[in-house]
Amino acid sequence: MSRSQSRRVIDGGFTIVELLVVVAVIGVLVALLLPAVQAAREAARRSACQANLRQLALACLQHADLRGHLPTGGWGKLWVGDPDRGFGTAQPGGWAFNVLPHLEQAAVRDLGAGVTDVAVKQDLAARRLQTPQPLFVCPSRRGSGLAPYAKPDRLYVMAVPTSATWLPSPPRLARGDYAANMGSGTLPNNYRSGGDVGPAAHADTLSDAAWAQELGPPTDGLIFRRSRIRLRDVIDGLSSTYLLGEKFVDPAMLATGLSDDDDNSLYSGHDRDVVRTGVVPPYQDQPGFDPKQVHGSYPTPIAFGSSHPAACGMAMADGSVRAVDYAIDGAAHRRLASRNDGMPTRVP
Repeated sequence: MSRSQSRRVIDGGFTIVELLVVVAVIGVLVALLLPAVQAAREAARRSACQANLRQLALACLQHADLRGHLPTGGWGKLWVGDPDRGFGTAQPGGWAFNVLPHLEQAAVRDLGAGVTDVAVKQDLAARRLQTPQPLFVCPSRRGSGLAPYAKPDRLYVMAVPTSATWLPSPPRLARGDYAANMGSGTLPNNYRSGGDVGPAAHADTLSDAAWAQELGPPTDGLIFRRSRIRLRDVIDGLSSTYLLGEKFVDPAMLATGLSDDDDNSLYSGHDRDVVRTGVVPPYQDQPGFDPKQVHGSYPTPIAFGSSHPAACGMAMADGSVRAVDYAIDGAAHRRLASRNDGMPTRVP
């Protein structure tokens, strides 16, 4: 035996070549396994997201069982909800604000209830606005659900017939990744905002006709401005009509608070942050993309969508959750968003 062979046997070690081969093999194995691990993680996040949607849908149905109608969509984006104004058309806050008691979050909705001191009620409303709700957040998209409020607007609190108390907005607001279905989005059911209209125009004394003249007639969805839709109003069938769904956002804008799709509070009244239409198909999140680049700006293409590949989650009015492919036929998607077009449609 040569001296070098003897030294190798005695040392019991590896040569540099052998070590490099082992490292290369490990690298190949990691490269092969990493996509599978990432896919498994995304599948788990997607399942958690669908579970969130299911719980939110069931909360809406419990609201309907208790109060006779699905949660109202509130008044507009600058109204933050008032616990002293019930659950009907007099409630400025949106659907997320109104289902809180059915998610074991009644204490959050009731912040400021019965309080007449303006400053105290403002402080309690600000606390609610900064209280995130994990159930409203998709784990594939963001973490805490808090994001900057970057707009110059002030928010309305304590609505009264001809005026309202202003609340300087907190620097960060709770946000959400799910939106209610306000309808097909086709005329005359197209999306109209109007949340920035002054409080005198939203007076309790304003008639339904005056509301319709200013902001458009009721739409063909389930939750929208001042809505009180009963389950029996869903003519096309509960299993054939969207109730809630994931919303499309530009992921590059999430941290800025500047996107029109994601700039107001989770608890806001009727606004594209918390309601969407079926006027265009759902889209996967894409940095720098807006559906109006494809579909034009009118009717306003406030789309459903998500950060998940291939499909987004949609909760039907019967409480079930479906994966809706981004390639769904546009006409079928619009029919699923309408409660009463007379053409019941199943999710493909």
